[in-house]
Amino acid sequence: MLVDNPTPPSPLQAAWQRFQLAPHRPCFAAGVLAAVSLALWWWAMLLWPQPGHWPAVMVHGLMMPLGVFPLFMFGFIFTAGPRWLNVDAVTGMTPLAAAYLAGIALSLLGFAWGGLAPLPGLLLMAGCWLWACWRWWRCIRASSVADRRHAQRLLLAFCMAPLTLLVAITWVGLGDGRWWLLGRSLALWAFLLPVFLVVSHRMLPFFTQAVFPQKLAWRPPQLLDGWLTACGLMALGSGLQWAWLEATAGLLLAASLVYTSWRWGIILSLQNRLLAMLHLSFAWLAPAVLLQVLGTLGVAVGSAPAHALGLGFCVTMLVGFVTRVSLGHSGQPLQADRGYWAIYLGLHGVAALRVLVALLGLTPAWLNAVSAAWLLLMLLWAARVLPIYWQVRRDGKPG
Repeated sequence: MLVDNPTPPSPLQAAWQRFQLAPHRPCFAAGVLAAVSLALWWWAMLLWPQPGHWPAVMVHGLMMPLGVFPLFMFGFIFTAGPRWLNVDAVTGMTPLAAAYLAGIALSLLGFAWGGLAPLPGLLLMAGCWLWACWRWWRCIRASSVADRRHAQRLLLAFCMAPLTLLVAITWVGLGDGRWWLLGRSLALWAFLLPVFLVVSHRMLPFFTQAVFPQKLAWRPPQLLDGWLTACGLMALGSGLQWAWLEATAGLLLAASLVYTSWRWGIILSLQNRLLAMLHLSFAWLAPAVLLQVLGTLGVAVGSAPAHALGLGFCVTMLVGFVTRVSLGHSGQPLQADRGYWAIYLGLHGVAALRVLVALLGLTPAWLNAVSAAWLLLMLLWAARVLPIYWQVRRDGKPG
């Protein structure tokens, strides 16, 4: 009796199958496309300003934190998170990645059109976040591990994303700039910073000990809770315009971050490029928070705090972290070659220049140069990491 052999998949079908093997593949790929698209959009808006109902600078202030980072968050947490919690792997992330990327595109097109046109895109993004929060809650609920601290706090931080999008939707519906100010404050200090702090608290000591076994992993739970409390107080102080509260919480947070950076071994990390990429990014946090405090106290800092946090810390940490995860989960050596290192250092230079543009009030030509440099570096990074997500793992392992 003859048995028909199944027809092997075509190269394109095989690549598509690999693309969906692990959550980080479709989510990281969509995240790279989102980051590059937003960088291209902002560069174009600066070169060719378009008159319209929604100022590009205000759209930029909300869409960058809500567009550049979330897809990478989905990819990381639904890949690493089930291992933290010892639960079944999460599958079927491609529709979520595609939907969120579509939400970003619809929002940008809507803002260009004017009126209430951004609402469908913003609602789609909010719906994606609600699904992600619900799915992550299910993972936590199914877990029986004793330590679910990071997972639970990450869920709280994740819940700030749909709340921020609800505020953005209210801003679009009412046209009241106070809602935009609230949304930007929530996006930066109540959503973005807490998510990155939770992940840094768990992963930086772990990665450092993996490279230097003699370095004990120091991550007391009280440290993380103190950071998150300070973030909440800063967001509350900003929303209620209580400068004393925001400044006090910010100063305490900055002092803690400086000490933590030293305690985690920033100097030691310089012996390993891939590890140094995480520690050098973390070092941006204290200056970003101090700039925010100065602005609260009446010093003219412009958008320097937002860019020190968003570009200096979050973007460089994103590139360092995603590069590490992408290399590790593709079976490649955990080493940052000269190309990755040059891109990473270039992003630090872009961030520093953008902060100086805000502090010194430099001419628009400088802002155009910064946006062009950021776009170029993101394109170079995308060219390095995007192919990884549909290639076979070099070590032959699944995922």
